Amino acid sequence: MVHPFVRIRKSIANLPDKKKYIEVITASLSIPVLLSVVLVNYLNIQDKRSTGNKTPTITEAPNNQSPTIITIIRDPENPTPTPKSMPDTSPTPLITRAECIKDIGPVNIITPSENEVITTNPVEIDVRYDQGDYCSVVWRYRIDNANWSNFTDSDIVIYNMDSGKKTIELQVKSIVSDASTTIKRTFTYQNTDNISTPTIIPSPTIGL
Repeated sequence: MVHPFVRIRKSIANLPDKKKYIEVITASLSIPVLLSVVLVNYLNIQDKRSTGNKTPTITEAPNNQSPTIITIIRDPENPTPTPKSMPDTSPTPLITRAECIKDIGPVNIITPSENEVITTNPVEIDVRYDQGDYCSVVWRYRIDNANWSNFTDSDIVIYNMDSGKKTIELQVKSIVSDASTTIKRTFTYQNTDNISTPTIIPSPTIGL
């Protein structure tokens, strides 16, 4: 009987020179691969069987465990109303302007100036009063010691005055006290044309 090793050696010796070594190496390398595939398939089959036969485990709570108590706090159905603070109804003091100075502030005759020659008709007497913090005032006038006019706080307009040198006196008086002052101004008037005096609706006289 021929020994198997001798048979394999003869078989290898009979192979062509170019193929015998390649085929031997390929055959030797394929054996571990086949064994690995068989082993993996076997392990997968065993794992599926063990998973399918598992019995579910039921864990029971211990008998001596106390039940959990949950407390729910609700708002009261009829809550007690919170008293609201009443608004302050005390009267608010009125803020008024500070009391004016009961005297006469700066006042002057702007037109005509001293010794000015006036030819316009009517003659306008321009009075400027810088009131500031002083109380209000009124004034009246007279020409060459004639009768005094009524008190007013408007500009003075004189129609158809005779030509010549004139002296006007302006008396300024406070409406809240007895304070007063008088200003004099001398000017020359030349009347070149008389005009009709316009009809003026009389305003209430300021009696002081």
